[in-house]
Amino acid sequence: MPSPLSKPRHAVVIGGSFAGLCVARTLADFVERVTVLDRDRFPDGPRLRTGIPQARHLHVLVTSGQRALDRLFPGLMAELYDRGAVPVAAPTDLLSLSPNGWRERFPATHTLVGASRELLDWTIRQRLAADGRIRFETAREVVGLLPGPDGASVTGVLLRVRNGGAEIHRCEADLVVDASGRGSRTPQWLAALGYGRPEETRIDAGLGYASRRYRLAPGVADGWKNIMLMPKPPQVSRAGVLYPIENGRWMVTVGGFGDEIPPTDETGFLEFTRNLRSPLIYEAIRDAEPDGPIHGFRRTGNHRRHYETMPRWPEGFLVVGDAACAFNPVYGQGMSVAAQTAVVLGEHLRAHRRFGRAAQAAVAGCSATAWTIATGTDLRFAAGAVRPGRRGRLSYWYLDRASDVADRDPYVLRVLTDVQHLVRPPTALAHPRVALRVLRGPTRPPLSTPPVTVPGRPAPGR
Repeated sequence: MPSPLSKPRHAVVIGGSFAGLCVARTLADFVERVTVLDRDRFPDGPRLRTGIPQARHLHVLVTSGQRALDRLFPGLMAELYDRGAVPVAAPTDLLSLSPNGWRERFPATHTLVGASRELLDWTIRQRLAADGRIRFETAREVVGLLPGPDGASVTGVLLRVRNGGAEIHRCEADLVVDASGRGSRTPQWLAALGYGRPEETRIDAGLGYASRRYRLAPGVADGWKNIMLMPKPPQVSRAGVLYPIENGRWMVTVGGFGDEIPPTDETGFLEFTRNLRSPLIYEAIRDAEPDGPIHGFRRTGNHRRHYETMPRWPEGFLVVGDAACAFNPVYGQGMSVAAQTAVVLGEHLRAHRRFGRAAQAAVAGCSATAWTIATGTDLRFAAGAVRPGRRGRLSYWYLDRASDVADRDPYVLRVLTDVQHLVRPPTALAHPRVALRVLRGPTRPPLSTPPVTVPGRPAPGR
């Protein structure tokens, strides 16, 4: 039987990703020191870095992630707002065009955080840098794992200094966490140590998107803070989002499936936006001031490595974040799952004092709900996907019906939003009180025009 964690001294986290930063904070409560290794050199402020290409695009922090982050870093949400992040009341502040029509703007049940990825990372890194137990070593490329003398554990990593020659260095540790993202080399490292490789599941809907930041003209966004134009499969596969971030800027992300991939040139990007299901986003940005170039992104497949089911697993090793389970970023789940994972890891270590197979299974469970939501939707678009059987078709029908009813029913919308914010499981949508409303269907006709004003608020000055 593996031995419990008896006074571990040093933990190494591979990757200063969002998951890596959150896990580093958790580990600091169980070891004397934590070292975070990253290939990049971190910027000395809230700026983009090359190691996170997704940072140039829209990031959403849902309620479950906010709660987890405030547990890991007390007061973090308030600090983000002090630094310019924008609170977005959901659904009140949203102009949302669902596949069935415009959604009514009911009283808020959740709050989104309008902030860039670089602001989130910088704020958390500052918190960690102020903790004497945690240090960052940048420009370090991990090239392998150090096996323990017992042949059943990992006792550190092998690394080299980027642009420092070919010399390989040893970095010994009691605990090692891989948080290096989608490009993780753990399958190869484990195979080299005799553990074999994990089974993998990939579901790729073929989504591609492009993003740009803007400064909107005064008055354009009076009365709302977020526009979301969803696709309407199979007729329309384009979608778009306009979302506020800090310092008076706005992020626009547009995307499509299959052949409907947005271009990254000025004319093509605007023309793609103009041909979304509604012209609202185009009208908001056509005279806006660009705040940077247009960036494209194509690596959006859902990819899960099933480490928790491997026949053998080394003690002292863990894989988290996108290195273990990566979601289509369009659903805005990754950061929240990463933060929840760090919280669950802390609870597991306090209860069991073990860092091995059981810990890997515990963190794998954090991805279950988000994986179900992301893949359940993407399977409709994925090339070569198996045609759903009767039960699958019924499930799709019910979810489509629930979305339609939610457009005009505040109770169903609240439950649906709870699920999307990962605070309730998808089974909440099958609760009898919800199911009765869904099966009954909408009680009012759909809105024919976007609800640019909220009941009780003055009309925006346009």
